Amino acid sequence: MPFDQALRFASIWLASTSFIGLALGADLPEWLAALTGTALIVALLLNRGGKAVERLTTVTSISNTGWNLLAIIGFLGFWVDMLWVSGELLPAGIHFLMILMIIKLFNLKLRRDYLHLYAISLVTILASGSLTTDLWYLHIFLLYLLAGVWTLLLFQLTKDPEETGNLTMLVIRRPRLSASASHVTPQLFWLANGLALVTFGLTLVIFFTIPRVSTGFYQKSLGGNIRTSGFSETVNLGEIGPIKRDPSVVMRVELPDSSRHEVGRIYLRGVAFDQYDGKAWTNRLNDRRAVSEDATGMFVLRGSRSPAPPRLGETVRQNILLEPLDTPVLFAAPFIERVSGKFPSVQSDLTGSVYLPFPSSSRIEYSVLSRSNPVLPADRGSEPSLYPESFTRHFLQIPARSERIAVLAEEITHAQHTTYDKANAIQSFLTHNFQYSLDAPLTEQDQPLEEFLFTRKTGYCEHYATAMVMMLRTIGIPARLVTGFLATEWNEYGNYYVVRQQDAHAWVEVHLPHSGWITMDPTPPSIESVGSGFSAWHALGRMMDTIRLQWSRFFVQYSAADQLAVVRELKAGGTSARNKALDSMSALFTPFMAMFGGITEYTSKGTIQSLAELLILSLISLAVLLWLGIKRPWVKGMICQKTAHDEQLIVQLYERMISHLARKGISKPVATPPLEFVRLTRERWRDAGSAVGSITELYCRTRFGQISPTREELSLAEDHFRYLMALDKR
Repeated sequence: MPFDQALRFASIWLASTSFIGLALGADLPEWLAALTGTALIVALLLNRGGKAVERLTTVTSISNTGWNLLAIIGFLGFWVDMLWVSGELLPAGIHFLMILMIIKLFNLKLRRDYLHLYAISLVTILASGSLTTDLWYLHIFLLYLLAGVWTLLLFQLTKDPEETGNLTMLVIRRPRLSASASHVTPQLFWLANGLALVTFGLTLVIFFTIPRVSTGFYQKSLGGNIRTSGFSETVNLGEIGPIKRDPSVVMRVELPDSSRHEVGRIYLRGVAFDQYDGKAWTNRLNDRRAVSEDATGMFVLRGSRSPAPPRLGETVRQNILLEPLDTPVLFAAPFIERVSGKFPSVQSDLTGSVYLPFPSSSRIEYSVLSRSNPVLPADRGSEPSLYPESFTRHFLQIPARSERIAVLAEEITHAQHTTYDKANAIQSFLTHNFQYSLDAPLTEQDQPLEEFLFTRKTGYCEHYATAMVMMLRTIGIPARLVTGFLATEWNEYGNYYVVRQQDAHAWVEVHLPHSGWITMDPTPPSIESVGSGFSAWHALGRMMDTIRLQWSRFFVQYSAADQLAVVRELKAGGTSARNKALDSMSALFTPFMAMFGGITEYTSKGTIQSLAELLILSLISLAVLLWLGIKRPWVKGMICQKTAHDEQLIVQLYERMISHLARKGISKPVATPPLEFVRLTRERWRDAGSAVGSITELYCRTRFGQISPTREELSLAEDHFRYLMALDKR
């Protein structure tokens, strides 16, 4: 490929990678994304050339004035977009940037036009980097880096005076230029890729010397937080249902001191509600107070303000990576005792819910120590206790229309005597006599809870939790509704829970006289069950999610404190830093090793699906190996390198022959063709005519006929040259 065509291709490649990064990271309008993508494809087709392309270019060509007019129209559109359409500076600026890219793609005439396109591409890739912290950006950045090295290298190789006005008309005026000097050779190909590799290595060095910030400037303005429901101070009945169809990941939870088999599923508590008006829940105990921070940077909750004894349950440690949500709630297993993270402050309300001062616009990682309340033996055999009025006002509140519910609750619990047994009876009744379904339009009913209990007898978690709380309150047992997430999806490659939007859940907290608040869940399991057996795609998805977690931990979340810690460890001797680096690399590649190591475990189950998937994987691997054995692409590359080397030898031999003849007084005029020079040589030096003709013929066949010389022909040409050197001109 000629240098000028390669430069244009590399420039379009550079613009394409930056556009792809922006399209994945920003919410571009569909018409603008389609228009920019089409412009890039058309620009690539135009770069291929051909008669059809030349005719199309001639018919659709636009003058410089026309392009300038389009740029002015785009600038006016930027102001319209900012003032009336987007309403913000950054989205309007990004849209205008795409318009400028489209205009410049079809206006690459002067070298400064290429520089303008490079500047647009640089701003675009920086914008896409500020809009995301996902793992896919690494691939886009590597492609952009490779394209940038090629572009700068080709831009320098095609450097020439600007008088020609068009890079497609450039002619390299260097004496003794070989045939391959104006084309991309294998040597140049590997040189450029090697430079890209070295550049990437330098980028990694810079990465570990400059700490990251938690979010980008663009992110805070554009607002990419995941939309959630059920975590505000007021929640309408049925509000959680729609988000339970969304598989988006909201957090990942590690349990450092225990495994999934020890814990089972885990409830991640969010917000508790005390008041119900028949259609909506409200948190009247939402007065937040600042949580005190101890000397180690740990925020310590001093316990519940309800009449509960000291907590005696087991502790659960969690490391949580929370995605940017539109709520300031910090989720964790009940009940939080200590929380630590890079937070300016932490707040807590009277129900034990924990908050940040404002929602975070980027991923946050924090550690939590939780302690649950076990059911004490005293509550398994005692009668219900009396509670103070300030407590019952919140947790025994009942809406006016609840007579039928009270009768039902009495029927269910009339044979039970203790508070705990009555709560268990109501939970068992709801779990075994109702069905779980997301297709329950109860929010449109005047009395949705009565409709659920006595007519439809189907619903989802909010209906079950609300029904249980109301029935408990009608028989004098304090209870409240809690919203959060129920983690059940275990990632065996990273040893953590993956929590999604569809895991949003509502359950009940019942207050027992001696044990305090305990968790109870009346919601039956969903009819839709997750398919058992090994699935290669599911396993690959969990493995990639583990890699994304490690990427966020070791790269995205790398901060100034981490940088300082590395510097201190290096000063102390480097052993700890080296071990941490090895641990990080090991953690990054652990999913791959775990996946390969788990194949035997899955195949031992003897499922047909496992065998079929492994057979398909083996056949694909065998096909790839056969293709490599037949095609042998590395051999083709070696042949290309050998051919280019042989061509250079004959060109060098011809140039040495011309220099030798010039010393003998037979100079070759610049405008004289090679074969005409052979005729002139024979007239002035008959004895040298045969050798000069043989070397010139091989040179012309290689140089203009694109026929590579053989080893025998090169050896014969070298013999002719030695014969010519031995001749004396008479």
